[in-house]
Amino acid sequence: MKRRRFLGLTAAAFSAAFSRQTCTADDNTAKTYDRFGGWTGKKFSATNFFRVEQDDDRWWLVTPDGNAFLSFGINHLHSDLWKQSYNEEAWKQQLGLSSLNSRGFQPALREWFGEICRQYGFNTVGVHTSLPVVNTPQPFMPYMRPIPFVDIPHWKVEIPDENFVDVFSQEYALHCDRFAKEAAAPLRDDPFLLGYAMTDCPLFTEEDCRERTDVIGGARRESRIGWPRRLRNFGGDAPGKQAWVKTMRELYRDSISDFNATYETNFDSFSTLANARNWRPHTDLSNGYETRDNIEFLKRVVAQYYKTAKDAIRRYDPNHMFFGDKLNANTDSIDTVLSVTSHFTDVVFYQMYGRYEVQQPGLDRWSNKVAMPFINGDSAFTMVTDNMPRPYGPVADNLQQRIDWTREFFVSAFKRPDFVGWHYCGLIDAPNQIARKAARQHSGLMNGFGEPYAGLREIIKESADNMYGIATGEV
Repeated sequence: MKRRRFLGLTAAAFSAAFSRQTCTADDNTAKTYDRFGGWTGKKFSATNFFRVEQDDDRWWLVTPDGNAFLSFGINHLHSDLWKQSYNEEAWKQQLGLSSLNSRGFQPALREWFGEICRQYGFNTVGVHTSLPVVNTPQPFMPYMRPIPFVDIPHWKVEIPDENFVDVFSQEYALHCDRFAKEAAAPLRDDPFLLGYAMTDCPLFTEEDCRERTDVIGGARRESRIGWPRRLRNFGGDAPGKQAWVKTMRELYRDSISDFNATYETNFDSFSTLANARNWRPHTDLSNGYETRDNIEFLKRVVAQYYKTAKDAIRRYDPNHMFFGDKLNANTDSIDTVLSVTSHFTDVVFYQMYGRYEVQQPGLDRWSNKVAMPFINGDSAFTMVTDNMPRPYGPVADNLQQRIDWTREFFVSAFKRPDFVGWHYCGLIDAPNQIARKAARQHSGLMNGFGEPYAGLREIIKESADNMYGIATGEV
């Protein structure tokens, strides 16, 4: 499609052109697709918004028009990656611009992005993508809206203790209300919005919070305090401390002597304990009862965190799905909190880097615990190049192995009746020529100049074209 004509399309025409061009099947079965990329071969009731439904033991996302939908998304369209000193000239030429700082950059990048999604078969904008670029002036494909009520993601080097906020407090409730009013209220009628996702792999458990030799950015991270330890060290006037003491009274059957035996303390009452500040800043990981106490209280914290956040969203947008956090399945996080988060979310939204054989035991285990669909919201397979000596993720020995692993996961995952989405990480390489990527890098579908990795695009497109056939057993 000519660029001038493409830029002149309305959002509706853009979406229609996109869906017609991206969705063709290679399984010799005629498949047609609606304006959202939904497969019209399987019909449900139309509700004007995305939702989930189970049919004959198979989970589906359902488009606003009532058609079956499986989400194959792409993450990490961050415009600064296109504006680096090493690749700026190449992108000027490819986007047809004299300057990447001009007003034309955003629409040109949007056009390029739409074409790339068509070439690879992507039908969803993942949560880690610049929405102002792809949704201006209006969305043209389904997307997710990040809404991080707390700032405790696994990838940050610096996370102040204060970020583990008292979720039982009125201040937190007011914060959620303000944030939801700003972020969700304008989107309540948008049919292209899949739903809201909160924090990117939040630090929940002791394993999450422990010291790391390096995080995604490559820097060392000191151990973090986490919610149970922080709230139990507040004073008695803090709602979080009151909630913790209530939990301890229940666990120890209102016996302060039993509590003292576990913690080797000498409190004369739970009231005295409630008023004790900074009484235990560290956890004895060899103490099984203390570990149990932290886990049980963490579950209550997460329940309060989710309930308050979801209630705030629902006040301003009652129409769209709630995904909760992207739970870290490369630690013990999802196993610890899934029994809580599943009561609030429409989908189990997780992140796990690993081949299918690595992810399968977890998916089987979680599926036995909760009757819900699953989306892996950010993962891929990487490889070493000259400018990416330490890429993040499972590192293949060569390009062919990376291609094989990608196809293996796509086919094996979408064959599962509980699997409804994979969002790929990421779009173009983030090599060590970028200052913030000097220590750790991210592999993309193409290099930093927009040159595709031979064979990877073809296997991804072939898999995407066959996605509904894979899901229904036709392929």
